[in-house]
Amino acid sequence: MIYLDFVKISLHMNILITGGAGRLGREVVKLAAEKGYKPVAFDLPQVRWEVFEDSDVGVFKGDVTDAGDVEEAVRGADAVVHLAAILPPRSEADRGLTMGVNLGGTRNLLEALEGRPGVPLVFASTVSAYGVTAKEEPPVGEDRPLRAHDLYSESKIEAERLIAGSGVPHVVLRVAPISVPEIVELPEKVPYRADQRVEFVHVEDAARAIVNAVGAPGALGRTLNVAGGASWQMTGTGYVEGFYGALGIEVEPRFSGVYTGVDWYDTSAGRFLGYQRLSFNGLLGQLEALAVELELG
Repeated sequence: MIYLDFVKISLHMNILITGGAGRLGREVVKLAAEKGYKPVAFDLPQVRWEVFEDSDVGVFKGDVTDAGDVEEAVRGADAVVHLAAILPPRSEADRGLTMGVNLGGTRNLLEALEGRPGVPLVFASTVSAYGVTAKEEPPVGEDRPLRAHDLYSESKIEAERLIAGSGVPHVVLRVAPISVPEIVELPEKVPYRADQRVEFVHVEDAARAIVNAVGAPGALGRTLNVAGGASWQMTGTGYVEGFYGALGIEVEPRFSGVYTGVDWYDTSAGRFLGYQRLSFNGLLGQLEALAVELELG
């Protein structure tokens, strides 16, 4: 379905951000406010809301699986950014919870937006929806068939289908794994092979793509990959060694023995969003500065 460009979104408009208190959500809220929007963070009552103390950010404490909460939350919104989701590995432990939040929460939003015609939805999907593509020719473009390979990817594929058939004006962003300039504990098993092609995206760049998609001319009706770009395309070993090496932390990673749902991506269609600003070397510089600050090594 093709839509005209956003016509109702302008500065000082209210942008509802589900999952707004999460790591990516906080960055989206911050950038939305810097751009002149009025962000409202919608998240569970028990999350760490203190991050928004002493700020002008609006908050809505509720649950996307509660249709009443969602109906109330979207009232007054001029656009919705939908980030709320159960992520791996937690998503793989409970099918009911994962589908209830990732698919059911999306359904609640779409039903609420039926009563708000013209209010657009920016949906954070995942490159994991392409399935395991390690044996195929890279890079992976948006026209690659979708193949569920775990509960998370299944939930996002089904959510995309709901959105596509809803009639709600929308943009779907298939976001690569997100990298943050923080000390992140190495998982017991790294969720990709040592020799696997991997491409992450800096959390600030992912947030920038999402915020810019809210009002970008030509964005409506599009499905776009969001990933770091050429400097982020490497092997699993390259990413892990680079990340922890910059922190001065010695690690002995245990990689997955099978290929998983991450690869290199074609992001050319989404360059108009102007988000690829932080290279992999830029991330390493941030990590090195963090190591100095924390006196690591």
